[in-house]
Amino acid sequence: MGLLKSCGWVVLGVLLHASSAAAQIVNVQALFDEKAELGPAAAIELGGDWRTGSTELFSIRGSLVGQLRSERDVWLGVIRGEYSFASGERIVSQVLEHVRYRRRFNDRVSGEVFAQHEYNEFRRLQFRALLGAGPRFVLLNTEATGLTFGVALMVEHERLRKDGEVDAGDRYTDPRVSSYLLARVKLMENINLVETVYFQPRVTRPSDLRVLNETLFAVTPNPRVTVGIGFNLTYDSAPPATVPPLDTQLRTTVGVKF
Repeated sequence: MGLLKSCGWVVLGVLLHASSAAAQIVNVQALFDEKAELGPAAAIELGGDWRTGSTELFSIRGSLVGQLRSERDVWLGVIRGEYSFASGERIVSQVLEHVRYRRRFNDRVSGEVFAQHEYNEFRRLQFRALLGAGPRFVLLNTEATGLTFGVALMVEHERLRKDGEVDAGDRYTDPRVSSYLLARVKLMENINLVETVYFQPRVTRPSDLRVLNETLFAVTPNPRVTVGIGFNLTYDSAPPATVPPLDTQLRTTVGVKF
């Protein structure tokens, strides 16, 4: 989703399929607008799904993204929330805030510092916070293609909710390496492919690994409308008890500029 210069975007999304637990890795790299003009920008995303009859489902989700850009510095802030009910029971409840600062040293090398807070009832996360920093390298940047690599050392603190599971109320504080590869390809004049892969092994035990693969097709039929189709696959080798290690999610969004 691109950030716009003034009013921003209002995005109406339709959730095609979602797993019961959302990813812990959040891909904010695709939210940066590398071609935005200097100054502030903002974007809003709203989405929902309402079904009646044989399947009773109500889902609502939204996010607010803000960006502040100068000649060498970029600030990015993200707030996301999602709630879903099926047959009168809450099946998704999550909130996330992420702040990232990027300093450009030259055309190829930047530094990043970030902080994040997360609550996710159905991943059994009562509280998750992380703080990290590291370099970012632009490996390829042309009109048709782009390739970026980043790596950071971060400290993560998690507290599980107090329920009836064997690990209820457990707390963890661990260092992790967070690395990502972001590729952008212009397939046609109005079609772009964005592929992002994250790896986050725990420093003290590398077999404790989290992975995110996100594929996004963005189609722009005219200057005022953008249609996005995205597929996410996430893996956590050591999730909380009762939480599945593998999640998949397919979404579509329609963006309208005004």
